[in-house]
This record gives sequence, C-alpha cells and structure tokens, in this order.
Amino acid sequence: MVASAALSAARADGYEPTVVRTAGEAAFSGPYIGLNAGAAWGSSSYATNPGCPFSTFAVFCDSGEPSRANGPAVAQSGSGDLSSSGFTGIQGGYNWQVGRIVFGGEGDFGAFNLGKSVSRSGTFPVSFLGNAYTLDESMSTDWLITLRGRLGFTVTPSLMLYGTVGVALTDFKFSSSYSDNAIDSTFPGGTGSLSVSNVLTGWTIGGGGEWLLNDRWSIKGEYLYVDFGSTNMPVALSNTEDYRQTMWVDADLSAQVARVGINYRP
Repeated sequence: MVASAALSAARADGYEPTVVRTAGEAAFSGPYIGLNAGAAWGSSSYATNPGCPFSTFAVFCDSGEPSRANGPAVAQSGSGDLSSSGFTGIQGGYNWQVGRIVFGGEGDFGAFNLGKSVSRSGTFPVSFLGNAYTLDESMSTDWLITLRGRLGFTVTPSLMLYGTVGVALTDFKFSSSYSDNAIDSTFPGGTGSLSVSNVLTGWTIGGGGEWLLNDRWSIKGEYLYVDFGSTNMPVALSNTEDYRQTMWVDADLSAQVARVGINYRP
C-alpha cells in the first residue's frame, strides 16, 4: 500500500519511472540497431597459369622450343598471398526469445578496407631476345555486407552466447600485369594486363556474446569468418601481332572479422 501510494504520488508530479524488463519478459526480444568497430584480416591467394606451351609463336615458352621451360618460372612468380586489415560498420536485426533460447536475424554493412599490391621480378631459365620479366598483382575491397541468422542461449538473464551463419557480399578489385625486356628494333617487349571489379557473394560463419546493460542498451563481441571463393581471369599478353599468349590468374578472397559493438532497442 505504501509503495502504491508513493508511485501514485510520483506520477501525479509528472515522473514516470524507468521500466526494466526481467528475464521472464524475454529481455532480448524485439528489434535493435547499432554500431560496431574492429579489425578484419583479409587474404587473397593468387596463382598464375602462363598457358605454356602456347603455340608455335608466343610471348615466351613457344611449344616447339626450349623456351617452354620459362613457363614454370613465371607461374612461380605469379603465385602468392595478399593481405591487410580494417573494419567499421553498422548493424540491425530482430530477436525472438523463448525461455532461454534466443533466435533471429541480423544484417550489417561496413567499411571493409583491404588492399595490397606486390611486384615480383624474375629471370627466364632459357634466354631469347630478353631474359627478365616482372609480374604485378594487386587487390582491394571497400565494403562488406552480411545477412545472417543467429541462435543463442542465455547463460544469465542478461548474457547471451550465440552462433551465426549466413551470406556475405563484397566488392573485389584485382589486377595483374606482365612485362619483359624482350625488346629490340622489331620487338616492343611482352606486355599485358587485366583489371576486374566484381561484387562477390560468399558465406560467413561465426559466434559471439551479447550483454544487456539495461532494457535499451547492450554491448557485444563477435567473430566472423568470411569466404568468397575464387575468380579466374584471363590476361592477354602480346609482343607483336604474331606473338601472343594468354595467362590465367586464379584469385580467391577470405577474411576474418573480430569486432565489438553496441546495440539500442527502441
């Protein structure tokens, strides 16, 4: 009776007390939006197939000449790994809670700032007009989107551990170029390059934990592994009209994302 009278008096003065949900009232249920920040370790492995032996006439490694041994040297130089890191973003989703089980969906968009380039030079095992070549490779991304389902379990009324799996999208830019010093008055030297920019679709899996600060705010920590498979790209090489060759570069992209975030429940 005393508590009821005090509450009535407070409301009469225009004061509305904060309502805090309890565990029995499905504290994690409902929509939420938030921000996140962290790091992403991206890796783009690439492998070059120089297409040797190619034909009677080629930029290097003609099929009928000893120079076909140059192909493996170029293939080795054109294989490796590019990696870098950086991530910030926003997220939003919806949860349903049944007892201690929490399930729902989440989407996020973030700045996925990966980018690196390498330049590798080598010497042909079999010299002809030229004896040295250079391969340049580069990759970059700008953004990452994930759409994921989440399934969690409340360890305590305010702490949930969860797993998550879904699809991922990103822009992927990759370029490869070749040049050699087979140059004289009649040959300009072998050259060729290709740049591609595609939106890739892949998959993601991970997990994390979320802790309720009150009925509106929560903080979380999360890890995701993202894989976008591989892309195969032809790089047309030429020296003169008669000497042509096509290299193929296979590049893939995967990343690991570790981040913390804050969510608000309207």
